[in-house]
Amino acid sequence: MLPMKMKIDKKLLPIKGHFFLYNAGTAPLVPYLSTYARQLGFSSATVGLIYTILPIFGLIAKPLFGVIADRFKIQKPIFLLFQIVTLISFSAIYFIPENASKLTAELDCGDGATMLKSCYKTAEEIDSCKIISLGNQNGTAECRMKCDMTSPKMWQTVCEHWDIPQYCYSNTESIEYTSYVSNVTLRDKCAYIASHNVTLEGYNFKPSCRIGNGFIDINEPCSLKCGNQQLAGIIGQDKANMTCVNNTLNYRLCNGNTSKENVVEMNQPDQCKASCELDKAQPWKLMEICLGWGADVTNACKPKTRAGEHLPDNLSFTGVVRLSKTVTEHNCVYLRLDHIVMDDGTIHYPDCVSKAQYEMELSLFHPACEISCNNAQINELLQAAADSTSEETNQYTKQFWLFFMLMLISWVGQAVTVTFADAICFNLLGTRVSQYGKQRLWGSVGFGLFSLLTGSLIDVFSDGAYKDYTIAFILMFVFMCGSVIVSWFVRVESTKFSVNILADVGSLLKSLHTCVFIAWTIAVGLCTGLIWQFLSWHIEDVARLTCDGADYMKTLQGLVSAIQTFCGEIPFMFLSGYILKKLGHINMMTVVLFAFGVRFVLYSVVTNAWWILPIEMLQGITFGMFYPTMTSYANVVSPPGTETTVQGLVGAIFEGIGTSLGSFIGGRLYETYGGWNTFRWFGYGAFVACVVHALTQYLIKDKHSHVELNQGYSSVIHYGHTNDAVHILDDLDGES
Repeated sequence: MLPMKMKIDKKLLPIKGHFFLYNAGTAPLVPYLSTYARQLGFSSATVGLIYTILPIFGLIAKPLFGVIADRFKIQKPIFLLFQIVTLISFSAIYFIPENASKLTAELDCGDGATMLKSCYKTAEEIDSCKIISLGNQNGTAECRMKCDMTSPKMWQTVCEHWDIPQYCYSNTESIEYTSYVSNVTLRDKCAYIASHNVTLEGYNFKPSCRIGNGFIDINEPCSLKCGNQQLAGIIGQDKANMTCVNNTLNYRLCNGNTSKENVVEMNQPDQCKASCELDKAQPWKLMEICLGWGADVTNACKPKTRAGEHLPDNLSFTGVVRLSKTVTEHNCVYLRLDHIVMDDGTIHYPDCVSKAQYEMELSLFHPACEISCNNAQINELLQAAADSTSEETNQYTKQFWLFFMLMLISWVGQAVTVTFADAICFNLLGTRVSQYGKQRLWGSVGFGLFSLLTGSLIDVFSDGAYKDYTIAFILMFVFMCGSVIVSWFVRVESTKFSVNILADVGSLLKSLHTCVFIAWTIAVGLCTGLIWQFLSWHIEDVARLTCDGADYMKTLQGLVSAIQTFCGEIPFMFLSGYILKKLGHINMMTVVLFAFGVRFVLYSVVTNAWWILPIEMLQGITFGMFYPTMTSYANVVSPPGTETTVQGLVGAIFEGIGTSLGSFIGGRLYETYGGWNTFRWFGYGAFVACVVHALTQYLIKDKHSHVELNQGYSSVIHYGHTNDAVHILDDLDGES
């Protein structure tokens, strides 16, 4: 039962509301921005570089605006302004256009059907889980395709096998050329007049025929005017039909003049003028001639429509893919085209020649196609293949710079907002510094609730591994607006003014203990930077070890945030004042580094993503205790009138140096050695830092001089922070 005399400090309600709403507004985006960048196509090294640069601007912005606020007493206007800046920049990220790079696939032939072919550098890079998932689906997917058809060879299959007459050689009625006859043979009462060379439009060609079981005899009639009188007499006014013998053009003549007595013995090649009729209803026959001869360069072999226009350089259509027919062979993925729908609405079935024939004629029909499918898994397979085979991927595109600039603005906005919120909170608390954690925990409540909710909603509204973040941006906008409104009612009480802010802060930095505190802050920042930027990546990588990982990935990431806040940050922040009084700031600093070491080593051994959840309870120490330790230490040692400046300076060191280096080093290691090794090595580093910190504090605990203490703390004690300053001094003396 609640005590009847319990009072609510109404003065603190607005700052509690700000912590809750502001963190509820950042929760839908901040945990997912690094994976959002990954989905946009940025590598881990690029993401690490972004998060290396961002804190550097925070390093500049925090103390800069802290000095301005303390000097001109405008904490609240700056506090409100940068919340609005954060809101606008976060919202603008949503409107960054999708990756401009186009997905591609090749058309291939298998078992008489046209296939979409996409190849990887190695077979091991193919996501077998996606292949299995697609193979188990009975439905279809639609892919909008635009295929390169610059060679006339490409139109052979489209016309002949896909049965699309408007893309055939429909405007040519005859073809005239010079044929060089080498010999005449008799078979089945017909004479076969063989040609070893032809001249078409001044170009010389070897009149070969297409080979393979798929060959169809052209059988078009040709008028031959030969120089050899005996041969001309046999042919007379009759026409010989084009045919193929031994893969070479022949003319078959069956007119009764082809007895053995009349067979011509040819001692040298004879020149014949040939004029062959072409059936406009069967335009593929001209294609057979042009392909066999290799006569694409001639005008006669340039495809033309019925109107006499040349066929286009590309063919656009919607391909319907049968998902259950998805297979892999060697290092390639194949998707079967069930049918295609042309822009005029007509449906065609894309048959092709046999595989055996196709392999002998790879140049026949092998166009590259731009493709975009309404199935996320297919798009992901195609994108992964493109990334695998790309020699150099330019990460610094227009899209990158838009993302980077908006991230930069939002980061500065968050950095200033968080610093001012802490300074304002300590200002309102006055001498009750130990109560800070109880105010700040409301931020963890908002962050935990809505990071979990957002993760679940993203999975609900997404298809497979490709995630739709629209709901995240909507929730961010709503709560950030609420934070701005509530912050308007926050009271910022006046504080004593420091005549020389920079001199007071500079004197504080002369303390050896302050230098050790700064080194500890940087070490924790290194560890925090890795978690902020790459824990979500590691969760995705671990989840992908099982084929159903993509279905629950964002829900799991949301649960991670919920465990971090409700089982970690909130209880420890609530008890932070009590724990710090009992354990001491210095000892707590050592414990934080040790907890990071344990946390990272555990990450490095998990193979099931769900086991990450219990590890996240260590967030209570690595952040739930770290943050109150850092901010309260900074607040207690701040000379009057420099509170916002010192908070900004400490926060800038934490993010601008610590998390910046953590992001950069973590990104490089992650890209080269993977997440498991990166977290393991950071864990070992945290253990080393823990031992070094403990030894350093032991060695310097009796080394501080009264001058240093007076410079760092006497003014604080004088202005009423007596109790908290005593606790800090006790820590330094090793007596807490």
